[in-house]
Amino acid sequence: MKGDMTRTVPGGTVLSVVIGSRAYGLDTEESDVDRRGVFVTPTPMFWRLDKPPDHMEGPLPEQFSWEVERFCVLALEGNPTVLECLWSPLVELVTPVGERLLALRPAFLSAKAQRAFAGSAERQFRRLGPHDPPLPGGDGRRWKMAMHMIRLLLGAVHLARHGEPLIEVGAHRDRLLAVRRGETPWPEVLAWRARLLAELEEPAGSALPARPDRAAVEEFLTDVRGGAPCDSRRRADDSWRRGGRFHDRDRRREAVTAVLPSWLPEVAAGERHPLAFATVSGAHLYGFPSVDSDVDLRGVHVLPAEEVVGLRTGEETVTRSWIREGVEVDLVTHDLAKFCRLLLGRNGYVLEQLLSPLVVTTSPLHEEMRALARGCLTRHHAHHYLGFARTQRRLFDRTGELKPLLYAFRVLLTGVHLMRTGELVADLTLLLDGGPPYLPGLVEAKRAAEHGGMPDGAPGAERLAADLDALTARLEEARDASALPDAPSAHDALHDLVVRTRLAGRPSGD
Repeated sequence: MKGDMTRTVPGGTVLSVVIGSRAYGLDTEESDVDRRGVFVTPTPMFWRLDKPPDHMEGPLPEQFSWEVERFCVLALEGNPTVLECLWSPLVELVTPVGERLLALRPAFLSAKAQRAFAGSAERQFRRLGPHDPPLPGGDGRRWKMAMHMIRLLLGAVHLARHGEPLIEVGAHRDRLLAVRRGETPWPEVLAWRARLLAELEEPAGSALPARPDRAAVEEFLTDVRGGAPCDSRRRADDSWRRGGRFHDRDRRREAVTAVLPSWLPEVAAGERHPLAFATVSGAHLYGFPSVDSDVDLRGVHVLPAEEVVGLRTGEETVTRSWIREGVEVDLVTHDLAKFCRLLLGRNGYVLEQLLSPLVVTTSPLHEEMRALARGCLTRHHAHHYLGFARTQRRLFDRTGELKPLLYAFRVLLTGVHLMRTGELVADLTLLLDGGPPYLPGLVEAKRAAEHGGMPDGAPGAERLAADLDALTARLEEARDASALPDAPSAHDALHDLVVRTRLAGRPSGD
């Protein structure tokens, strides 16, 4: 069943395809149906202060769509997953705008795409870890990575020779599936990889241009924006309000803010050093605070220059807790320099604190830091979320409490969303479409008790483990296909920010 994505995205879908194993010709009876799409947002929606989303998840399982501009940006970068959408043999929906996009396919191709395919293959290879001794026969996920490593290299070679991606790999199906099942000796896999790498290095030249045709893509986008192609059967405003989970964000923020103590902004006045910002983290940020949840505040303080360069140095981290009007508050702040070091070190905690929509106190410095946050994002942030999920799973296995289980689901879904879109969403209730169907019930149970056990009717341990394993694998695959860079680009800008702020002696951002 295809599902009507035209009624769940702003403006409607212009292209919907199936990718993954079914498009590659590598599907088995257990294979999922991975759908990807492109939608066009009506132009007037960009004139608002609150911008429309550049991606959507759902409504079907394993379904994801990009707004046309975001899709084009990723395609110009040679993103393998995006380019595979344009060449997929399994097209479920295409409109006249979608046909124009498909006709534009050659404009997106360049030597950058070949490098992107080869780079994705190399990341798969590195993920396999030590290669001597060979992979154990029972490690199915690693053998699957080995298969996709070879498939991506086949795609890179085909790009170089023929000037377009190789999607359907039926000619190699038996050999690739033998790798997937662990039946191919590891030395043979390495030899196959070496031959493909050698082909990529052959001096015969490439069929690809050095650069994509950016001008043609911009002309297409200009025409699309000017035409504002939307579904005339309903108003654009209605389309936006029905557009999946995104319209819930402001409502969720208002609901959480309403239950937080009104005196929280007074916290800043009681601190020894000025605060650049303080935001709400923890269960309130994650979307499942209970009636007895603590309020977790996180932020940045600014040490004066004399407490950094002198003999008496100030505290880089300040922690204090107190109870007021029956509410327990936990405040942790880092000095600006330490926070920026953490920000550059694939630390998801500090990113979530900086970008939290639940702001208690702010400053121009806070806004400047938020503007630099995107330059701190890398594909390696997936390691943070994978590690946090493992820790929470072990805690759940030991205690049986619902809280660590929800934390595990939350960080995996946040990580997947971040890898796929470059957007950090920490609120689990905005990510429920990507999780198992019982998650909303678990969220409601957690809201009733901070340290409660599993509710009646909850899935058993085997189902939970299988769903967590599947989400873990999805995050790993999203990391390998992510358009996020390998290293942050904001290091110099953050260095200048710290120096400028320290010399000014206050978090004003002036």
